[in-house]
Amino acid sequence: MINIDIEAGRCAASFYKSWIMAKRNFFTIFEVLFWPFIGLMSIGLMAGFLAMGQNALSFILIGAIAFSIVQVCQIDVAYVMLFDMWSKSIKHTFIAPVRGHHLIIGSLLFGILRGSLVFIILLILSFYAFGFNFLVAGAVPVLIFLAGLFLTSASLGILVCISILKFGQRAEVAAWTMTGIMMFICGIYYPVSVLPESIQLIARAIPLTYFLEYMRSFYGFGHANVMLGFALGIFYFVAGIIALDRAVIMARRSGILLRLSE
Repeated sequence: MINIDIEAGRCAASFYKSWIMAKRNFFTIFEVLFWPFIGLMSIGLMAGFLAMGQNALSFILIGAIAFSIVQVCQIDVAYVMLFDMWSKSIKHTFIAPVRGHHLIIGSLLFGILRGSLVFIILLILSFYAFGFNFLVAGAVPVLIFLAGLFLTSASLGILVCISILKFGQRAEVAAWTMTGIMMFICGIYYPVSVLPESIQLIARAIPLTYFLEYMRSFYGFGHANVMLGFALGIFYFVAGIIALDRAVIMARRSGILLRLSE
């Protein structure tokens, strides 16, 4: 029988660990403030230079905001394994009575906290700098959109964690390349319809595609099957948690936990 208090305590411990590591890392401010600011301003100023209409501006700003949120949230989930790898203490983490889902849920909650802060900053910035109203459809669609982004971020972060347990330090680069690949495939700055058909099929298997289309539909860009996006997101999340637990078992057997620790 599952003890709710114990499960919540283990997830809370992972959240607290993420908070402590972020508080001690000066460069956290760059992830939350600097890079999202630079990304949004660069895209917005480029749109102004190209004299894009309001609809086109809305299209790319939605993409820029979504990209920043996913980038921040997924790296927080990945940090739960990256920080342990960098400090040579992965084996110490798994000596504790925790499983993969405790680590992921706790770090995801912290990622949601930081991702929400990024969203608020970019929401205000895009309104005053470019006259873009992200709340034109109301609060509920925005919350649905954010929930989809956080769900996508969780799956990406889990994939990074699995890669570390599988390939060791060689997988470190995955934490920063995953979102770049998503940017190309899911149509952050352009509709997926401009991509080759084979790439479009891949895009339709990624939840982020549907959440971008959902938010853009309120600005005159067609319709989106957001429920399919959530179905895919939940499937990947659950499958990722199961795969992570399996990866931990395999890492113990192969000795990679010891090689990544002192």
